[in-house]
Amino acid sequence: MLASTMQDHQTEGSTAFADDTAAAQSHAATETPTETPTVARTAATLGAALAASAALAACGGGTGTPGPTSSETTTNTAGRGGSEPPPPTPAEQMTAIDAARFLSQATFGQRSAEEVTALQETGYRRWLWQQFNAPTQVHTSYLEWQAQLQADGRVTDDMSYESIWQHWLHGDDQLRARVAFALSQIIVVSNSSQALRAFGIASYMDLLNREAFGNYRTLLRDVTLHPTMGYFLNMIESQKAVPARGIRPNENYAREILQLFSVGLVRLNIDGTPQLDGAGVPIPTYDETVVLALARAFTGWSSGMGKRFSDVDVNVNANWYTPMKSYPEYHATDSKMLLDGFVIPAGGTPESDIEAAIDNIFNHPNVGPFVCKQLIQRLVTSNPSPAYVARVATTFNNDGSGVRGNLRAVVTAILTDTEARTPSLAAGGRFGKQREPAIRFANLMRALNAKSANGRNDIHELDNGDNSLGQSPMLAPTVFNFFLPSFSQAGPIMQAGLVAPEFQITTETTVVGSLNFFASVIKNGGFGNGASRLKLDFEPLKALASDPAVLVDKLNVLFFNCQMSAVTRTRLVTLIAALPAAQTENRVKSALIVVFVSPDFVIQT
Repeated sequence: MLASTMQDHQTEGSTAFADDTAAAQSHAATETPTETPTVARTAATLGAALAASAALAACGGGTGTPGPTSSETTTNTAGRGGSEPPPPTPAEQMTAIDAARFLSQATFGQRSAEEVTALQETGYRRWLWQQFNAPTQVHTSYLEWQAQLQADGRVTDDMSYESIWQHWLHGDDQLRARVAFALSQIIVVSNSSQALRAFGIASYMDLLNREAFGNYRTLLRDVTLHPTMGYFLNMIESQKAVPARGIRPNENYAREILQLFSVGLVRLNIDGTPQLDGAGVPIPTYDETVVLALARAFTGWSSGMGKRFSDVDVNVNANWYTPMKSYPEYHATDSKMLLDGFVIPAGGTPESDIEAAIDNIFNHPNVGPFVCKQLIQRLVTSNPSPAYVARVATTFNNDGSGVRGNLRAVVTAILTDTEARTPSLAAGGRFGKQREPAIRFANLMRALNAKSANGRNDIHELDNGDNSLGQSPMLAPTVFNFFLPSFSQAGPIMQAGLVAPEFQITTETTVVGSLNFFASVIKNGGFGNGASRLKLDFEPLKALASDPAVLVDKLNVLFFNCQMSAVTRTRLVTLIAALPAAQTENRVKSALIVVFVSPDFVIQT
């Protein structure tokens, strides 16, 4: 039910809210929800796509990343190791649909039908092992390489976004990139205000890549001391109270690490459902006194490169990737009562207090279900069953060897769970999610082997705030990400008690704008300008264009997980057949435009 409902409403309507009630209650300032007009219906949008296709017909219209290869990969990435699993047994063999669905959940889109076949031969667990052990791009190394090419040695924010897209489009460690992107939407840092610097953006993504398969406690601690987070949520230079000077500890990071990065606002059962009191009201996880105490525990940290507490120079690149260091004289040494009555004794140091605080947060029973449910939402389905959440959260609590927070085990549990692999097991037809706009764009670039003359890309042009996709990495509008995990689309989805997070950015602007955007990219045969322009390779599809059915079969594998609906198939075959057979490129381009607005492509099932 959910998948079909989402497909129906992908273009029927959207009501976007800037925040939800629970989030607003946790902040002193209440944000006012804003509504957007109802968008055009599916038929009208597809009609526009067909019109654009007809207009196209009338007008006729290296996998590696550049830079020093010795510094492109990291040797200390967490989550590596283990014995390579054997190939699948005959009983474990998967269908092409199974393999294609798995790749849509675990990558930014397959490059070819051969990748689907290769996964069938490799099997899930061996593929996962290969991904856990694959080298990854280091974004700060990419910036260092770029700096060497510049006459003044300077790098720009755009270069950090470029590096992220290079990784997504060309990196062999697709699972690490996909999980890091998911984590970036839970533990959010954003440059939407343009206050961060290139090395801050790059080094933060390096941290997420490094710990994507590591331990969640390590991730929380490293995020807490990362200077980019320190700038973004004001922990850097937060100091003990000095009432005479009107100084008090900054509460911003303390509030968000609890609300958004770890435990959430209400107590949860292991299956992610809220715990209720005798009156049926959700039980709060913490109150304001815990936030204030945690803010005091986090005082006394500032620039890792400075000589004094206030010596913070944002123009020094190393200040953006060197962990913050402690200044004990600025630390609050009183006792602090944190979650569930845990007390940090008086007299602690900045180091001892931060370790105690992270331990207290990390070991709270909410962390497993709170974090795991959101990872499932980003990778697999918007409405995982409570049993699915419970199984993954149980793995978070204990990976089978007594380790808590093992993200490699968590990711494995998410992707190999019976509900992920057999969606029919999801009770009430609740399986499915909208593909995020950035992932849909990456899918197009990867499937059509987009390359540039100089090996770079111009996709950072999406990050100028004036694009139709509504999403760019590291540019969420607020610390609440691009959309809330609890957002529910008005209409049948809300009436069914389900959520559809990505629909919060599915507005009249993004629905119509995405059609125009993808039509323009496809019509122009690429994205960007000059030597960095990514050129789409239509040749493999043009070779099939003389037979509409064969071309559609190929598109089915590349973009629909071999699950194209009969309606979409009929439309595509009819459209292609109506165009002159000799115009193979127009046939391909016209078909691709319809593909990228088709509800059964936009919705991942």
